[in-house]
Amino acid sequence: TIDGVRQIMEKIPAPNAVKIITFWKSSAGLDVQDMRRKQIAEITASKGDIWHHQVRLETIGGQAGPKLTLTFNPAKAVQRSYSDIGFLDSQESSLDAVRSELGGLILVAAPPGNGLTTLMYGLIGKHDPYTSIVQTIEYDVQAPIEGVMQNKFDPTGSAEYATTVRSILRRDPNVVGVTDFRDAETAKEVVRADLKRTKVYLAVKTDGAIRAIQTLVKYQGSPGDCANVLSAAVAQKLARRLCTNCRVQYAPDPALLKKLGLPADKVKALYKKGGQVLIKNKPEVCPMCSGGGYFGQIAFLEVFPIGDAERAMITAQNWNGLLGEFRKRGLPTLQQMGLRRVVEGHTSLEEFSRVTAVAKPAAGKPPAKPADE
Repeated sequence: TIDGVRQIMEKIPAPNAVKIITFWKSSAGLDVQDMRRKQIAEITASKGDIWHHQVRLETIGGQAGPKLTLTFNPAKAVQRSYSDIGFLDSQESSLDAVRSELGGLILVAAPPGNGLTTLMYGLIGKHDPYTSIVQTIEYDVQAPIEGVMQNKFDPTGSAEYATTVRSILRRDPNVVGVTDFRDAETAKEVVRADLKRTKVYLAVKTDGAIRAIQTLVKYQGSPGDCANVLSAAVAQKLARRLCTNCRVQYAPDPALLKKLGLPADKVKALYKKGGQVLIKNKPEVCPMCSGGGYFGQIAFLEVFPIGDAERAMITAQNWNGLLGEFRKRGLPTLQQMGLRRVVEGHTSLEEFSRVTAVAKPAAGKPPAKPADE
């Protein structure tokens, strides 16, 4: 995976793949005979004094055979300062106001692989752990947060996850980050807690702020109770950033701009991926992005503070009305933020379309109907 997108690689013969997995598991001290159970470890890979990298190994069995995932420098991958996340000034102001309030529930949403942990760590790290008690409950502590008590949940222990969440909330901390939300009991424990004194950040693996609210309501069961404790919903999706060394400027089609709601008289140029640069008047593969056209990632973010009007819509489960309230306040959606990044030249229309495409629902029970966007 490069910049969040899986790359097609040459297939490795099965016997060789098993040898590779066995080598890494043996190097990390994992059970090489157990090919089904999930196993996790971290090791240091180095080449003399030239370079050193932390490598996180995760192996698990499946119908297609064992799977190995290697993440290089995992802590670095999720550590990003709050100022580097990419909020607009207006969004930061909204978050500052919510953060200054005592208590409340803030939903933090992103689809899998879209930087949910980074976003959670950034928001939690904005609180001063030396003037307030800040804790997290995590299945997997991916990086240290200075001054924060990070509680690692042991799934092999006797206590359930929701019970552990309740125990932490009863200690009266000022701020709690619940980085995993997997069942109804967790939702119920969070909503019934004393959120007038404790501020909770609840991570939700879903697409968009409104879907995060819908998910909470679905699992907790009482729209009114959820509405009463909600302070805000924050959502993120990641897109690949255009390589500034080889991106290509072009004049966009006015008809397309109109369809996207962009003013043709103001948007005179956009950028698309390149992949090549001229070196001594000869086209060569871009040395910065290795010809991919993208280098790094950029976030599309939405920040929706919850007030009385929004609480009424949530209680009534009027999702289109909820979106309408946010629009009245001029709060940008993920799609609007994505188009903004396209116009600014940070990413391409092609990448915007890939990231904001509506996923097809899986077979079985249909998901809750989202608000029109």
